[in-house]
Amino acid sequence: MKKHIVIAGALGTVGRAALEHFDKLDDWEVTALSRRPPDFENRANWISVDLQDPIDCHSKLVGLKGITHIAYAAVYEMPEVARGWLTQEHADVNLSMLQNLFRPLFEASPDIRHISILQGTKAYGGHLGPFKQPAKENDPRYMPPNFYYLQTDWLAEERIKTGAKWRWTVLRPQIVCGLAIGSPMNVIAGLGVFAAISREYGMPLRFPGGDARIGEATDARIIAKAIEWAASDHRAADQVFNITNGDVYQWEVIWPHIAKLFDMEVGVRHPISLARTMPANAHLWPKIAKKHGLAQYTYEQMVPSWGFIDFVLGHGQRPNPHHMSTIKARKAGFHECIDTEEMFVELIQEMQARKYLPY
Repeated sequence: MKKHIVIAGALGTVGRAALEHFDKLDDWEVTALSRRPPDFENRANWISVDLQDPIDCHSKLVGLKGITHIAYAAVYEMPEVARGWLTQEHADVNLSMLQNLFRPLFEASPDIRHISILQGTKAYGGHLGPFKQPAKENDPRYMPPNFYYLQTDWLAEERIKTGAKWRWTVLRPQIVCGLAIGSPMNVIAGLGVFAAISREYGMPLRFPGGDARIGEATDARIIAKAIEWAASDHRAADQVFNITNGDVYQWEVIWPHIAKLFDMEVGVRHPISLARTMPANAHLWPKIAKKHGLAQYTYEQMVPSWGFIDFVLGHGQRPNPHHMSTIKARKAGFHECIDTEEMFVELIQEMQARKYLPY
């Protein structure tokens, strides 16, 4: 029996990977939701909808019959991304977006079988400071506001209230890396633009972040596979799983790989805030794009939040390990992994091949 999945946030870092994954599977039909149209070929049914607008959601989604699965990868971020995580507004808007989507879909497709939603290390207080290492899915909650808690509580209450039979799975990745353009949390695009601007000035590639630390990351393509697994494996029903690449990395090791992809030398480390320094260099991006025949994206579309890139690179932070145990997912049957060094190389090369970044 053919399955029909709705992917919310289909042009975000996770959503795009999920779309490209399910689009290749013959036994799945895909409906993709986003405010922007896609810039790449696919077979999905696209609906432009504003998840912050309940009227728009109801009018465009209440007619979606026969939906069997939902992958919720949409997120609202404030202009200062990391600072926004501490506000009640951030939590409330993200809860309302989930509700605005699910209510008309539940009405239109009462036989929905499974829902996947995305979280992250904010579930473990990672945005507040150091947390228990390694984080495990049964760890107690941390200080709110936190939209993850609001969303999971609402889903549990809604299922009881409606007597629905659908099951849910929460996937918690680390720093997510993928191909999305326009996403405020796509570190790959930020690294590539920083390298291209540095090269245009004739500079070596200097690491702008904080002190050495060991980190974890998650390839968005692995999350897409996890969504498919969770949709079909009974062991994933009503469970929370940490999902990572399966290894760790250090920026000091990754940095020479990035420099090589742009034919650059590695310079001496120079800690600077990209949020403060990079906006003033926006004028160079049109020149770079024209010189290399890049896709027509603005500087702001390529990197909506330099502050998030600062956060990922650890600028101005004390070493703050963010390690999550993935033992639960492995024991439940999900074994996908990738070498993180190879992931950074592959994703930057793919963005270069698609003319998002210069060679």
